[in-house]
Amino acid sequence: MAVIEAIATTYLEADVASVTFSSLGSYEHLQLRCSMKSDRSASAVDGFQITFNGDTASVYSHYYMWGSGTSESVNGWTGTRLNIQNMLAGDAGVTPAANFGIAIIDILDYRNANKNTTVSALMGTTGTTLWSTVSFESGLWDNTAAVTSILLDQVNGPNFMRGSEFTVYGLASS
Repeated sequence: MAVIEAIATTYLEADVASVTFSSLGSYEHLQLRCSMKSDRSASAVDGFQITFNGDTASVYSHYYMWGSGTSESVNGWTGTRLNIQNMLAGDAGVTPAANFGIAIIDILDYRNANKNTTVSALMGTTGTTLWSTVSFESGLWDNTAAVTSILLDQVNGPNFMRGSEFTVYGLASS
């Protein structure tokens, strides 16, 4: 049976540009659970990005499948951070004030120095008809170093809004 333990939770009492987790413990895998919103004022969803160990070299790959009503999209790219799509933006014309995007992100074998770190994410948002989405995403940090810190920030930002919450869990076999 697997054991899951909460390592740390950050609940935002004010808007902030980024959230960092750096005491990750000794587990097999990590899981991030997020309820978040960007204060971007554009009439669009925003994305957020993950940086491992402060590494901003072009060593991240990202792929997603996204659906909204009768629309769908798939894409992939490489970059200096791991982009995760479809976090709600704060524009009241697009997103009701009470609505936040949610994500469950698995960071697999984060301490294994014999292989690269892989990530899978399941996300959902509920905004206006146009911005109610669900996505499945995956990513790769092309580095065999153990993950010792996780930085979360926005693609377009500038801030995560007050009320956003981020929890990192450790998963281990019993």
